[in-house]
Amino acid sequence: MKQVTIGIVPAPGLPATICDKLSEKLEKILRKEIPEEATWKVEVEIDQLTGAAEKVKEIMDQAIQLKETNNWDYVISLTDLPIFYDKFIVLADADIDEHIAQVSLPAFGGFPTPSKVQKTILHMVKELYYRHVNTQNNVQLLNKGIGIKEKGTNRFFVKLVEAFRFSSIQRNEFRQKCDGVSVRFVIHPKWNGRLKILSGMTVANRPWGIMPSYKKVIGLAFATGSYMLIFNTLWRLSALYGLPRFIGLMLLAIIGMVVWIVFAHNLWEKRSHYSSSRLRLLYNTATITTLGISVLIFYVSMFILFLFAVTVFVPADIFKEVIEHDITFVDYFKLAWLVTSAATVAGAIGAGLENPEAVRKSTYGYRQYTRSKKMQEREKIRRKTGGRQTSSR
Repeated sequence: MKQVTIGIVPAPGLPATICDKLSEKLEKILRKEIPEEATWKVEVEIDQLTGAAEKVKEIMDQAIQLKETNNWDYVISLTDLPIFYDKFIVLADADIDEHIAQVSLPAFGGFPTPSKVQKTILHMVKELYYRHVNTQNNVQLLNKGIGIKEKGTNRFFVKLVEAFRFSSIQRNEFRQKCDGVSVRFVIHPKWNGRLKILSGMTVANRPWGIMPSYKKVIGLAFATGSYMLIFNTLWRLSALYGLPRFIGLMLLAIIGMVVWIVFAHNLWEKRSHYSSSRLRLLYNTATITTLGISVLIFYVSMFILFLFAVTVFVPADIFKEVIEHDITFVDYFKLAWLVTSAATVAGAIGAGLENPEAVRKSTYGYRQYTRSKKMQEREKIRRKTGGRQTSSR
């Protein structure tokens, strides 16, 4: 019985994490879904170029090289590169002749669950395999209902469609290759498409993992907030302020910290000869949303710490004497809220003291970090050459 080997090539970061959860299951599913006279073997190899490439063709060319080097039968690359085609979001591409395909993670939106990624990879394997074996029966089965620019209705395509309940998937087959691909799957979101891909890019940056690397931020914020609690001025203010002012102070502190981190560490991608305005806007917006979520997580964490601190260490009788009414839990809640907002401003100052390179690595996903480094290097070369443009390759 012939053994068919599939190479799964994820980019570093979130794509690699997802593939770790899929590799063991995929072999069993392939044996069940494609009961042909063959055994299936899945190999995973993390590839930096898959995460650093700026164009689909670069990813596909690298997939061809890896296929030949590892003697694989098929290759599926998993990238966090956002891809557009005629203003639509590209979910996946396939080169039928070369037996390679790629899947774009941002197309999954804010919830790139292993299950959805698994169904997409499985469909791409079927797309390549049934075209490769090229029996009349299989080709007719694959073609049924999914001709050029038509939605799929066959039993293969239906499973892929079911994974994206809130979007319409369209399969485009090119008579001549486009960007090095012969088959392209695009998504027509029922909601805002840019919001979908932006949420996917933000998740790829993994904002929940940023704050542990901001040791100086956390230390300075908590120390400043604790020191402020010694003085009863904040106690009086917390009793006087209403809900709109608390919300306003919170938003001001969070936005201020995000803006300070962006400009203190040069995280804003400037206009360049080497990138399109659409991609630059997407990456800058992804930076803001990533930092916004991480700072919000930081804010909630600090609030919980200060709520515990004021409840335990602020004496109720003295607190009552200062604010001149009976103490309830709401008073402690408001005091912790006010101290958290003030401490977050101090935390923003601490963020400016962090190592810029460490900040970029923790804020960006692998793709955005690599892109940032390339932009900086190219701008340095351009300045040295007196402003003359250099090759983007």
